[in-house]
Amino acid sequence: MRVATLSEMLEEVVRLGEATGMEDHAHELRGELEGRLATVRAAVAGASSPRVIALERLDTPRVAGYWIPEMISIAGGEDVAGDPGLDPPEVGWGELESLRADVVVAMPDGSLEDARAQAMEHWERIAALGARRVFAVDSAAAFTQPGPRLVDGVELLAHLLHPDLMNPPGNAGFEPLQAPVTRP
Repeated sequence: MRVATLSEMLEEVVRLGEATGMEDHAHELRGELEGRLATVRAAVAGASSPRVIALERLDTPRVAGYWIPEMISIAGGEDVAGDPGLDPPEVGWGELESLRADVVVAMPDGSLEDARAQAMEHWERIAALGARRVFAVDSAAAFTQPGPRLVDGVELLAHLLHPDLMNPPGNAGFEPLQAPVTRP
């Protein structure tokens, strides 16, 4: 699958279904995915849009691109660093600080444990971004590869951005992060 946006992923589901003789199933799946996205949009409609920075890499920071900015928008946030459909460039921490994020999502490749460890390793830099909320997420479960599980990622982002409006999906791991406790 060669896609750069969430919308293209939904189109690709149908193309793959047609190519494999499973056209009815593909249309049904696309309808189900679009229904879930509509549920998210309805849940966050009218809510404030927190300013979000999604970090796909932390050692030499790289913001998330491709489908992630679109996912953040559907989830009721404003991605202040990434551009939909584009392979994001490396950025400097100082540049990110100037964006005044409300929420930072650490989503480097790997497991939730990997994301947490990398975020804590770069905690001082992340804290300097000034976000009120910081999360580590299991990027492999819902963010890194195009496919239907990206909708799980949208649902997770909606929960992270609007926990009072959206329950977390049961299949995508996340962890709120806070400053490490230092001992005297």
